[in-house]
Formats: sequence, structure tokens, C-alpha cells
Amino acid sequence: MGTEIIEVKKLIYENDKKTITELLRKWINESAWLYETEIVPFKHLTITQDAFSEVTENLIGKYLRLIEREEHTQFKRILRFALLCILEEISFTRKDGQYLRWDYRSGRRAGENTFNKGPIKEFNEAIIDKLNIILKDINNSNRTLHDLMEVETKRGHIEVLAGSCLSILPKLDSNYYDILMTSPPYCNRYDYTRTYALELALLNVGEVGIRELRQNMMSCTVENRDKENLDLLFGKDVYKKATEAFQDQRELQDIIIYLNDKKSKKELNNPGIVRMVKNYFYEMSLIIYECARVLKPNAPFVMVNDNVRYAGANIPVDLILSDIAEKAGFLIDKIWILPIGKGNSSQQMGEHGREELRKCLYIWRKL
Repeated sequence: MGTEIIEVKKLIYENDKKTITELLRKWINESAWLYETEIVPFKHLTITQDAFSEVTENLIGKYLRLIEREEHTQFKRILRFALLCILEEISFTRKDGQYLRWDYRSGRRAGENTFNKGPIKEFNEAIIDKLNIILKDINNSNRTLHDLMEVETKRGHIEVLAGSCLSILPKLDSNYYDILMTSPPYCNRYDYTRTYALELALLNVGEVGIRELRQNMMSCTVENRDKENLDLLFGKDVYKKATEAFQDQRELQDIIIYLNDKKSKKELNNPGIVRMVKNYFYEMSLIIYECARVLKPNAPFVMVNDNVRYAGANIPVDLILSDIAEKAGFLIDKIWILPIGKGNSSQQMGEHGREELRKCLYIWRKL
């Protein structure tokens, strides 16, 4: 999803805006999908079946058929992007943390499901609204940044490297980058491949592709298995030092022992939590050491992350990662704490009481 958003924005910046504007106005004014007779079926994943009403799915198919016929190759991607943006609001689903939540009108879990997401937009209204927003953004893009900053601005070159940071970071040059900013997956069980299943289906990821994507990304969900060959991806020095830094986290190792004990007593609501926590911090150790390698001296590393809690154990993600960062050669400049923290699940509160968890912004600087 991130790749698609950046690539489409880049495509608009680098192509003739006048032509794109004219084509958008033509699509908005004609709304030709209302009169189309052929469809291109939406390629559902198993977990997205029945996400749309019959009328909406039919209009999506007609819209996709028109995109298929569009002569301007670059414009096709902009049109698909507009559809990508409205999938949730025209569907029976809503993103809800770890999964897609289904409206009772979908007919799934009949009799048990009482969730009502509220108004579901009609396809025609939603797609025209989105095309108009894109049109407005394109027409305002040249002056907005200048007006906000009140300085002459120069747009830089954007290069998107699509893939897992675990495989891409080791290929980047050392001591090269001026700043690194990231909001990585949190250690919170959220499976983004499920949350964004509708969008991934439209991007033709497919059943095999979504399973591969889930396993290739950094471990953050109970469905992530142990990754193989990490020692072959990373340089020997980085791999050795990152592994030692992970093993030296005594509080983390104690938490893993505690969670394993809870697992053996069947007191964890999912046995995969132990593997996820261990692999999350191990992979983050490798990532932090690689980031120290690729950044220039004195370059800042900015990260947003949340602390988490499992079986009553509060895991101080901010302190653990910052300690690993110090070992990797970073100065811990600041850890800013958001004024409102994160709550706990109802199950956690029922068994262990409520304890607000820190939501933080870390600022590290390479020495």
C-alpha cells in the first residue's frame, strides 16, 4: 500500500498535469461506468469474499473494465488508485486493529453479528468524490508547499525500494544517508495483510502472494514463523553484534521466559505470542544495527513505536530498543512520550488490571 501511494504521487508529479486534469474531468463528467455493459471481476481473496453488495461489486467491475480500455497507460494507475482509496467506505468492512470487522449487512455470521459500521457509501458518490479530491490536490500541489513554507522549494528525486527492510537494508551503502524516519510495525499482533486485504486484492496480490507477504515482513503477528537464513542476508559483523545485543537484553529474556511459562500452562490466549515477541526484538536488533551502518555520523534516526503488554507483563519497547540502539552506536537524544497512552484489552484489564502503556517518539543520533 505504501509503495502504491508513493508511486502514484510520483507519477502525477512527473507527468503532464494538464493532460491528467483533463482526463479526470472527463471521467467525472461522463461517469461512463454507469452505462458500461461489461465487467472485470474483482479478484477476491478468501477473506474478502462478500465484502460488497451485488450492486456495488457490479459497478466496481464496470469501472475496472473502463480502466482496462483506457489508452493512457499512466492514467490507468491513477484511476485504480482512486478505487483503492474508497474500497473500505463502499464495503461491509471496517479496519479494526488486527482484522477486518464485518457489518451485519454482509450476511456473514448471520444471527451472531450485530456490528453496524454506519452509512455505506454508494459507489458512484464515493468514486466521484475521490476523483474530485485528486483533481483538487493536483491543481493545488504547486502552490501549497510554497505557501506553507514561504521559501523557494525544490522537489527532490524519489526512489521507492519495494520489499522487506530485512532484505533491502543490507544492500544499501554505508555512511550514506542524512536521516532515517520510520514507524515500523508494533509488537501488537496486528496483521496488516488482513487489515488491508481488500486493497491487496485489488493490487492483484493473490492468495499465495498474501501468505508470502505476511511471512516476509518483519515479525509482528502471531502468524509470523521463524525466518530462515537471516545470517545470509546480513553481513557477519552486523549479524554477530545484533545477535549479542538481543541476547544481552536481560529484562526481555526474562519476559520471554515468563511468557513461555504462561504458554506451557495454557494461560496465553495465543501460543504464537512468545515466538512473535522474541522474533520482533531479534529482527529489530538486526534492523537497528543496519541503520547505524547506513547513516552518516551525527545523522538522526526518528522512530514512532508503542509499548505493549502480554499476560500482564508490560514490555518497555522504548527502553529495550533504545538500549540496543546505544550498543549499535547511537546516542539516545530524546524519547518523547505522547500525553495520552495506550490502553489494554478488556481481557488483560479483567485479569491484570488497567495499566496505561507509553506511546513514544524516539530520536537517536549516530555517533
